[in-house]
Order: sequence, then C-alpha cells, then structure tokens
Amino acid sequence: MINRRSIIRGGSAAAVVGAGAGALAFRPSSGYAAEPPGFLPLPADAKPLPENGEGYRLQRAGKNGYVVITGFVQSVFVVTRDGVVIVDAPPASRGKLKEAIASVTDKPVTHFIYSHSHLDHVGAVTDFPDAVRIAHADCATILALHNDPARPLPQKVLHGKHNTLHIGGEEIQVIYPGSNHESGNILTYFPRQRLAVMTDVVMPGWAPYRGWGNADYLPGILLAHDAVLGLDFDTYVGGHVYRTGTRADVEQSRAFFVDFWNTTKKNMGAISFTEAASEVEAANAWAAQKVWIDRVAKATQAELVERWGSRIAAVDTFTADTAGSVVVSISTDATVNFP
Repeated sequence: MINRRSIIRGGSAAAVVGAGAGALAFRPSSGYAAEPPGFLPLPADAKPLPENGEGYRLQRAGKNGYVVITGFVQSVFVVTRDGVVIVDAPPASRGKLKEAIASVTDKPVTHFIYSHSHLDHVGAVTDFPDAVRIAHADCATILALHNDPARPLPQKVLHGKHNTLHIGGEEIQVIYPGSNHESGNILTYFPRQRLAVMTDVVMPGWAPYRGWGNADYLPGILLAHDAVLGLDFDTYVGGHVYRTGTRADVEQSRAFFVDFWNTTKKNMGAISFTEAASEVEAANAWAAQKVWIDRVAKATQAELVERWGSRIAAVDTFTADTAGSVVVSISTDATVNFP
C-alpha cells in the first residue's frame, strides 16, 4: 500500500519520479499492471495554474503576504518591517522559496513558523538557519521524538489555544483548536494581510487525502474548519493543491466533512455486521471487521461520488479508504452527528 509517509521514507514499492512537478508520478515496478485506472475528470478550478517558468507560482496575499506554490505544495511568507516570516518550507520548494523571497525583498528571513511536524511541509527549514523557529508545544514534542536534523527543534515554543506574536510590526495570531490532522497543527493568521494558513485540513476544491493525511483526531478536523471560519480572511492557504482558497472553499470543505461523517455513520447502522461476520471463520474478528468496513466504505463512497463528484476533485480516489478511518473514529472518538 502506498501512502504519503512511505513515499517520503522511500519505502514504497514504486519509485517516485518528478515529485513536486505538479503531481506524484510513479515508475511501475516489475509486474505492475500497465493499464492505468480510470478516475473522474478534474473540475476546471482544480487544475494546475500557470507557473512563472522557474518551477513555481508566486501569488500575492495582502499588501505584504505571498504564497509560493510548487507543484502540489504551498508555503507562505510575509515581509515585515525587520525581515521575512515564513510558514512552512516544503522540500519540493527547496531553492524556489529562497528565490521567490529574493524576488520581492532583500530583507533577511528572521522567523520560521512550523505549521506542524510533517516532513513534506517543513523538511527544508534548515535552508533558513538564522531564522528563529516557532512551533506549538505539541508540535515541539513530536519534533523531539523524530530527532531529525532536517527538522530541528523550535527556539520559541507556544502553549495553549491562542497566542499573538508581534514581529517587525506585523501581528500574527497562532490558533490551536486542538489535535486535528496532527497534534500541534496550528492555524496561523495574519490580520493585516487577511491571510489564514492551516496545513492539511482544507484542500480548496479537492476531496481530502487518505484519512485526512492519517489524521491524529478526525473530529478535530471539523473544529479546525470552524476555527478558520471564525476569522476574517480573503486568502486561505492549505499547504496542498494548485491554488489558494476562499471562505467559500472552506465552507464547502466543511460541508463535505459533515456529509462524509454522517453518511458513514448512517451506513454503519444500515449494513449488517452480523451478516458480514457470518461469511468468515467465526473466530476471525479481524476478517469480520474487514468485510463489514469495506461494505460501509464502498456504500459511502458511492453516495459521496454521486453528490460531490462533479463539484470537487478526486472524490473517487481516497474516499473509500478514508471512510474506513471514519468508521474507526466514530467507533472510538465520537458517535454524534455533526451539524
């Protein structure tokens, strides 16, 4: 099974080629079926936008805010009175992020904000060795466990649900709605730029990655959406896809999450576990769960593709896999219907 973390570690059976060039491409290993699977076409607003000829797209967000989009990953920088503040530095943007900053200012990078610990978003932080690294305490704990030279510990650790930083005349609000995609995954808000940044929660115009990226706490995904929607912003940056988002994109993503959760819960009640269990060896509890969860997942995917397949991208890709994660979360984290 291929997932993002195995790709990062290089543990996948397929070799990754052209990462960061707009999509992941794979060179099939020996015996791999050559016939490509069929997927729904991408809606027009989900397709790649033109780049600048240097392998990235630079987009303004407010008077002094900028978004750097390299293929399918994104980072943000804001030019303050004293220097540059960065949120995330994906390895796919190595070199390009520096180039983008230099194209608009000769000020130094003074601060780096970890959105969370995941390597695909922060693995190039060491390109900015003089920047003061900032992270939430929960993120700092995970970084310490990784003990990865590519992701050094922060020098400034934030605690609690809300912190306000003042850097170079720029107000920066750091909001932590609780564990979501990962423990310590924060929402960074630049009020003067009307710019909100929260990585791996909302993918504007797209269905989520598998299990919302192996989310630490799926109900927290909804809380994260609500935290974003509690802000006054024009530009939302989610860390992935080919474009930035708007309030309407975040509202749409929230509606999809709620529909996903409630549809899965409904199908858990409608599809008989007893019937699924009767088809496998009586003592094989895992097999019974597998048969039942697969049925729930397939039914959920079919409904969501029917309702959302022409509205957002890739509803037919990871939805069944994600539904399996939702089944487990409903069984262990929460049983309520989300409004």
